[in-house]
Amino acid sequence: MDWSVEPTYTGVAFAAAAVAGGAPLFAAGLRAWRLRSGLRRLTTRPLRELPLGLVHVRGRVALEGPLFAPLSGDPCAGFVLDIGAAGEGRLTSIAERRPFRILSEGVTAHVAGDLASLKLRPGIAREIAPDEPLTERLTALLARSPEATWLRRSGRPIALVERVLSAGAECHVVGFAHARRPVVAEEEVEIEMQRTGTDDVPVHRVAIALDLLGGAHALAEPDLWLDDGGTLEFLVVGDRDPGDLLRSAPAWKTIFIGLGPLLTLGGLLYLANAAERFHTLGRL
Repeated sequence: MDWSVEPTYTGVAFAAAAVAGGAPLFAAGLRAWRLRSGLRRLTTRPLRELPLGLVHVRGRVALEGPLFAPLSGDPCAGFVLDIGAAGEGRLTSIAERRPFRILSEGVTAHVAGDLASLKLRPGIAREIAPDEPLTERLTALLARSPEATWLRRSGRPIALVERVLSAGAECHVVGFAHARRPVVAEEEVEIEMQRTGTDDVPVHRVAIALDLLGGAHALAEPDLWLDDGGTLEFLVVGDRDPGDLLRSAPAWKTIFIGLGPLLTLGGLLYLANAAERFHTLGRL
């Protein structure tokens, strides 16, 4: 029985795509498998043990640079501003965060990573009337949201809910701990420190924020560096225990460990067959 397939130029294009896509799929499956394996073994570790690898640690927030919440004006390491139409629920969110430190029993850890990692409780809520004047800071934030701009222009009230990781608050971090400064951290800290977020904030609040930077802790080299682990891309930062995190790495993604190589192998076999057939027909 002849199992060969008559190749076409369209088939060659799909085969080339399969060869190119097999490796990323395999990497995604391997990442999900490694992450799930780590999360199953995850337990809360005290900072004084200087744990390395995938860890769950907690401590008090110490700022490395001034940032202020848009509604309360409190000094913070990050915030999420939920935006929606009054009485209709959330439409979108705007988040900001700076690299910061957590302190526990004299040990410090520097935390940096993706904004999407912020998991915070709801705080101050405010409703903005269509003709209500806004501070320059809040105007700039709302201008970043097409939904907020549309609500403002249509004359509808805007409902805001602020979620804040305040200076001095207890913070839970699930991420990857390193004993040495990552190569990209130095440049990242320099960029983030240029963004002070002090617009429309009274001078006395700036002074309070500077007092909360952590004193000697903010100047000394941290004992640990916490981030998303590079290729594993996993970091959760919040003001409460994150609970079950296995849902963050769905089990179905592990099938890519087998699917990726199969796609690559199938694509290579098709391309080899096509090269042989086209050569025989004089098309190459």
